[in-house]
Amino acid sequence: MEITSTHIKSLAAIVGEKHVHTPDMLTTRDPGFHPENLVAGLAVYPASTEEVAQVVTYCARHGLPIVPQGGLTGLSGAAASTSNSIILGLRRMNAITALDPLVGTATVNCGATLQSVEEAANQHGLSVGIDLGARGTATIGGMISTNAGGMEAFRNGSMRNRVLGLEAVLASGTILNDLTEVPKCNEGYDIKHLFCGAEGTLGIITRAVLKLTPAILPTTTLLIACESAAAALTITRACQKMPDVTLLQTEIMWRNYAVTVAEEIGLSSVLNFCDSPAYLLIELTSHGTAETALQTLFDDPTAQNAIRDAIVAKNERERSEIWRIREESFIVDNTVPYCQWYDISVPLNSIDETITSIEARLNAIDTSLGIWVMGHLGDGNLHYTIGNGQPTDEARRAAISDAVYSGLKHIGGSFSAEHGIGIEKRASLAKHGDPEKLRLMREIKQVFDQANIMNPGKIL
Repeated sequence: MEITSTHIKSLAAIVGEKHVHTPDMLTTRDPGFHPENLVAGLAVYPASTEEVAQVVTYCARHGLPIVPQGGLTGLSGAAASTSNSIILGLRRMNAITALDPLVGTATVNCGATLQSVEEAANQHGLSVGIDLGARGTATIGGMISTNAGGMEAFRNGSMRNRVLGLEAVLASGTILNDLTEVPKCNEGYDIKHLFCGAEGTLGIITRAVLKLTPAILPTTTLLIACESAAAALTITRACQKMPDVTLLQTEIMWRNYAVTVAEEIGLSSVLNFCDSPAYLLIELTSHGTAETALQTLFDDPTAQNAIRDAIVAKNERERSEIWRIREESFIVDNTVPYCQWYDISVPLNSIDETITSIEARLNAIDTSLGIWVMGHLGDGNLHYTIGNGQPTDEARRAAISDAVYSGLKHIGGSFSAEHGIGIEKRASLAKHGDPEKLRLMREIKQVFDQANIMNPGKIL
């Protein structure tokens, strides 16, 4: 369906002329993490749920495909657009409409960034309970749509676990109002959770009620050298058993990743304390003194055997330097272009075996392939960057993907942990997804969006 001047005028009448952007206007904007995010024939920026509903109703009537967009931080292409589609940008809908510190909930519009909601919650000693590197740009609607996970998922769950209620505009333009504010709500099928991870293919999330958690500030940040994931897990388990101590973060970096990033950002000295196969970054908070907590950890006999060496951040600068090595993962692409990214989940008791097996399969393809691995140890979410600086054709990309994904389903893992499916993993979902599950997903899509105007070409 071609986007005409009539369509442009009609949509401008809904949201205002200055909030309708033509392709030439979009070329001046940063497309975010996918080059096709802003190639659409038009972008429309509504200011309210009612305007979203009117825009969707118009698009449904005229068969115009809709691509919802938040902060453009997605890594799987869920926000990628085509020249015949209309971007429905939600950045104007960024208000925090309610925050109740007694109940511990926040009602927010879909375009609010994670950082803005976190800062508002922090004023009351509360937290969203989820954190990720793109916190300043990622929007709540986008995070729900991709069921974002992040660094606190092992404690608080992914975005699906943070959502109590939801408002969404369906493909017909009808508004679904399920803005419950209580954790117990058994009213039949839990329709709202279908939108968590649906990537805009079932409707447009416009508002959500989030469950907040007490904000806990770290008192101790450690970078620990260890031999393996098994050793790192031994250390984290020791932390979890310590009285009066809460384990807040547990991130792991294998040596090649840590060394490459540290060198590129000028922080190699941070790793000078020990050459090690892996590094565990943990943050603790203690109800007693930090010194007592550290002494308890280092005196634990199981932890002693697993810790090769460790450094403790003495101030915020040292803490920031340690975290920069973990968070600036895209630095690898600065040194090695044309890499492929992977985001997998592995049962905790299979991490070391999986790391070894994937490396062997990749070496069988090409021994020149570089492998950089880090991830969220607490929930077994590993992030891979793989490449040798040379462009790869589709056959090579498929072979590398098979090398990474092979055996994951058999051990109870997943080829897609927290970044979603989008367009990048559609073929992998078709290949590795359960056939009956895929059949049900297609039927659900038909029920919600028979005309296939909601983010078509994504997931399925």
